[in-house]
Amino acid sequence: MHGTSTLQIDLDAITHNVGQLRALCAPGVRFCAVLKADAYGLGATGVMSTLKQAGSSMFAVFSPTEACELAGFDMPILILMPVMAEDIPIELIEKLTAGSIHFVIHDTSQMESLDSLGRRLGIGLPVHLKIDTGLHRGGCSPRDAVIMVRAIQRSSALELAGLMTHFAQAASSEQVTSNQMRQLDAIVEHLSSELSPETIIHAAGTCGALRGGDYQADMIRIGLAWSGHLTNAAGDLGDRLAEPLQPAVTWRSRLVLTRMIGIGDRVGYGGDWVAERPTRLGLIPVGYANGYPIDAATPEDGGPGLAVDLVLDDGATAMSVPVIGRVSMDQLMVDLTEVPEEMGVGTPVDLISSRPGSPCQLSSISKRLGRSPHSILVQINSRVERVYVHGGNQWQAHTDSRPQVEIPSTNAVAG
Repeated sequence: MHGTSTLQIDLDAITHNVGQLRALCAPGVRFCAVLKADAYGLGATGVMSTLKQAGSSMFAVFSPTEACELAGFDMPILILMPVMAEDIPIELIEKLTAGSIHFVIHDTSQMESLDSLGRRLGIGLPVHLKIDTGLHRGGCSPRDAVIMVRAIQRSSALELAGLMTHFAQAASSEQVTSNQMRQLDAIVEHLSSELSPETIIHAAGTCGALRGGDYQADMIRIGLAWSGHLTNAAGDLGDRLAEPLQPAVTWRSRLVLTRMIGIGDRVGYGGDWVAERPTRLGLIPVGYANGYPIDAATPEDGGPGLAVDLVLDDGATAMSVPVIGRVSMDQLMVDLTEVPEEMGVGTPVDLISSRPGSPCQLSSISKRLGRSPHSILVQINSRVERVYVHGGNQWQAHTDSRPQVEIPSTNAVAG
């Protein structure tokens, strides 16, 4: 480890997770891997090949800029943001003729802008019409959907590649989700004689997909779940999988200093933490500038702070120790008093662990701090080196030394 920490991404775990999610679906249901925010901070270009080999047939990003970063990869890319023609960078314009860039249309002004662009380029742009069935975060109203579908189909510069909606409460409410799905189904039924068989109907994200086939339609859009994590609100929906998802993310650092302090000594800015016994401290060279939660030791509810795992020699087991004092910009402190003396400088430390039952699993951190796992991952600074692991091999995101390895295909259904 040359830097102060690494974010390790287990590609075998990603393969497992995609397989489990696809196994919930009927044959022919497509899998779209959502790679917003550079694949939730894990590095989109580092995971794309794995996701494709595991069964993803489309990628989704939020913005044209994100699409540019992935456009060299031979896969359809769905841009979720409402995009006007003037929002599209020149380098992405050059990719449009291949037909692999799909746009989501939210309203008539955007539809007209993309129609004009397609006419200027002399091509038909693949578009997905988004229908707002209850999230109220973009999309046309259901009453306008039929009119807009017919306008798209009359255009020589637009191709209706999909009809979609986005569930608002898929993790928590079957009733709300079912109502949204009925609205989409009614529009599809009304247009049944006008839609091409190639038009992709899609609505479900991870929690919608976990609710079963009534919500999966032609394609599911899976975000953070491909990395082995579910939102806190998902509850027992994950129990519907044949096998549990495998957390693919480990954030690892090391101890760089240990020292003793006495009873009554204070630790960190503000002196918030006070030693009640002779205490052995450990310093880890990671702080809030790296993306570690600034409130790790001092959650708003005043309860216990986070813990980290000291990794034992076998690499498979660990001892958990509490974070103490305020997290600084580039460092944090832990209490090593209960830890054997031989675990000192150089001992590996997991800030986020993939070990089952660890108090510093991403899900545990998320629940303790009351924020989504997505928001924690995307805060990890880009200066933290991303390291990809597959079958015992490792390579870093910034190198071209990725081994040419074949990832075993899943036994799950094709889609």
